[in-house]
Amino acid sequence: MLIKPERFFKNIKRAALFIKNKGLRYAYNKWWLDSFYATSSRPYLLIFQKIFSVFNHAPYPGLIEIEISTLCNLKCTICEHTYWDEPENNMSFKEFKSIVDQFPRLKWIALTGIGQVFLNQDALEMYRYLKSKWPRIFIELYDPFYLIDEKLARHIIEIGIDNVFISLDAATKETYQKIRIGSDFDRVINNVKTFMRLRKEMGRPLSEVRFNFVVTKDNIHEISGYIDLVRSLGGTSILFTKMSHLYREVEKLFVDIPPELIKRIEKEAGRLNIEIKWCPNERLRSMPIKYCTAWIMPFIYVTGEVVPCCAVNEANARKFQKENSLGNVFKKSFKEIWLSQEYGKFRAMLKENQVPELCSDCPVFSMGGLRI
Repeated sequence: MLIKPERFFKNIKRAALFIKNKGLRYAYNKWWLDSFYATSSRPYLLIFQKIFSVFNHAPYPGLIEIEISTLCNLKCTICEHTYWDEPENNMSFKEFKSIVDQFPRLKWIALTGIGQVFLNQDALEMYRYLKSKWPRIFIELYDPFYLIDEKLARHIIEIGIDNVFISLDAATKETYQKIRIGSDFDRVINNVKTFMRLRKEMGRPLSEVRFNFVVTKDNIHEISGYIDLVRSLGGTSILFTKMSHLYREVEKLFVDIPPELIKRIEKEAGRLNIEIKWCPNERLRSMPIKYCTAWIMPFIYVTGEVVPCCAVNEANARKFQKENSLGNVFKKSFKEIWLSQEYGKFRAMLKENQVPELCSDCPVFSMGGLRI
């Protein structure tokens, strides 16, 4: 069976709520994202691959990620930003608008990257512009909640940001501040509590909140306690993520998550009605790179370079990624880049199960393809 009956009916019920409260277009955008972007469902991947193969068609992206800031006041042990020598930068609203206006059928967007979004003073204006131009667009936010006080939380909820990922990698203050150097556990927890309270008071039942925990040797012992913390904060969903790339400065922190721990955690979470997801998804990890659909969601750096997806990040290889990017949106239109010979070659390589150089360290799909 491809999907459990209880999950199927839960999805149907949720889709009905989307249609009732936000309209058919909103529900369609959510379905499109869940169906075709890096899905763990092999049938969907086969359908997408078949369409691409038969028509040799690369649909113009309706899903994009844009890095609007590389400024950060933290020195997290797990983040490549801590080990950079690259100048920090903010994208202006004018630059941002010049990019998103090139995507007339935008369904989903995340303003993310290697920096804190709200250290860009234009961030709220960018979010408001997106919702004014595409009222049914899905917007995703990843944030460590160091800067999101009550005033900022109200703005985020009023704008209607749809998916909020709270980056919180520990269950205790001691472990948290060992990992998130420069942050303040008590301040973050208070900000999260305030946000969760306002979300209820302001009536945003369709927005989703998920807690994100990057698993390392420093915090794996707190996974069980983390479930209790999330529950106490009013959370119902957790994404546990293994470190994506093992470069020199962080390789000592990498740890595999034992299968028996996964089973125990899922059992504990199920008892508390907490949804658990693991990333990378092991079903995807077993699939060759020819099944990749992540390239339909390109990632655009704060300086304009376009790379195939967000998975290349956190490898502490920015210079390599920029030098091998598929183009720069501040020098050419995105349409020119998308239809370029370089992008065409990239997609053709995936189709033939060859591993493009930019994907040589992919943490999502199997590297069993032919390396070129």
